[in-house]
Amino acid sequence: MSRCIRMVAMPVGAGLVALALTGCAGEDSHAPKGETMFSIGARASVPGLDADGNEIPSATDDNELINDWFIAFVDESGTVARIVRRYPSGSTQSASPVELDFFNTQLAPGDYTAVAFANIDPADLGLTFSEGSQAPAGALGDAPFTINAGALTASDLIPMAGRQKVRVTGQVTQPFSIEVVRLVAKVELMFSNATDSGITLHNLWMRPMGKGNVNLFPDYSSLGKRPALRADADTLTMVRRLDATLTPMSERSVTHTFYTLESDASKFHKTGHYALLLDVTHRSGDTGRAVRDTVTMLTPDLTYINRNDYIRIPVRLADYVVRMDVQFYPPIGGYPAVVNEQRGSDFYISFGTQGVFSITPLVREAVAGSQWMQPSQLGIEVLAVEGDPIFAVKPTYDSSTGEITGELNASEGTAVVTIKTDIPGTRLSYERKIYIIRDNRKK
Repeated sequence: MSRCIRMVAMPVGAGLVALALTGCAGEDSHAPKGETMFSIGARASVPGLDADGNEIPSATDDNELINDWFIAFVDESGTVARIVRRYPSGSTQSASPVELDFFNTQLAPGDYTAVAFANIDPADLGLTFSEGSQAPAGALGDAPFTINAGALTASDLIPMAGRQKVRVTGQVTQPFSIEVVRLVAKVELMFSNATDSGITLHNLWMRPMGKGNVNLFPDYSSLGKRPALRADADTLTMVRRLDATLTPMSERSVTHTFYTLESDASKFHKTGHYALLLDVTHRSGDTGRAVRDTVTMLTPDLTYINRNDYIRIPVRLADYVVRMDVQFYPPIGGYPAVVNEQRGSDFYISFGTQGVFSITPLVREAVAGSQWMQPSQLGIEVLAVEGDPIFAVKPTYDSSTGEITGELNASEGTAVVTIKTDIPGTRLSYERKIYIIRDNRKK
């Protein structure tokens, strides 16, 4: 049978990585005369709460901090008045990740647009800045940005960008600030095994993830909220190779992290949520044999991903044993022959004569000592009845008794009843096929 997975996901409001610029001028300034002293600070993501109410630590791995930066101050005429950078891309001088940096520069009083980048050279984006020349149009407009975010690893620097107005008046200890924001989101999956046997994780698919162009510069008002996507935004199915093993009865023993562009599931998936497919090998609770399954699930509390978000998704793997309890009530003088056989996840029930029958699905967790759930706890629905015309009354589900009931006629043949069962407390459902066989030889 398929492994049913309990999954809760919630987006956590992420903070910004800040470039805090502070300027001062005057006789008592520490800056040389004629220069303005600035400080640049990187602020880690604001801690939030995961789905279990635990505080999430700041997502500040070294590659997510400022390793190198570039700032261009553009005056009101569109001219680049000053460029300041720390360890430009291609420099042979290694840069240690920082949260705070300082520099001095000359900047005349006036209004400027500070265009800032971290961990990426604007020239690689097609934006060329030169002091005394006009700033590239994309620096002041809605420049697009695209990257294969899923290919980023812990050894890749995470690109950041920001743009903000500043006014230099020449006052002593005048504060300035500009924030650069990571252009991608970080997603962390945490796998737990609630079964008494090992589970091998092979592959993961997640959709609809962001693809194509996003705006290079952030909309600061939408951070931590549903993103405002570009009109040409597209999606893809993110494919991740896991190749990991979960030990029996282990809590969050395996984690997998990747980066992604911003996206909005409500616009690109019919459910309004993200769909995950997990490819696993496990020991079947029904047969005890190793089986390889692909399980589909939805993120119930995750409907969008914004840049700079830090998303944590706990995934709990729990196996279930499914049985079908069959009762048969043939007419007076009829022989109550019933053969109930399970083959993998399908059930084959053979009847030797006509009559009324009932089928009660039974479910329990596949761990020692677990109890069968009450039929009233399960959400059961008959999805389809197909095949030969062997029913005097087609099978239907009676929620008051928890039974699927029907009546067989005198005809021989085979029909297939497809049912859906919701596992309580998991927000998951699975389908099973029951083959109803009417065969006089079973008398």
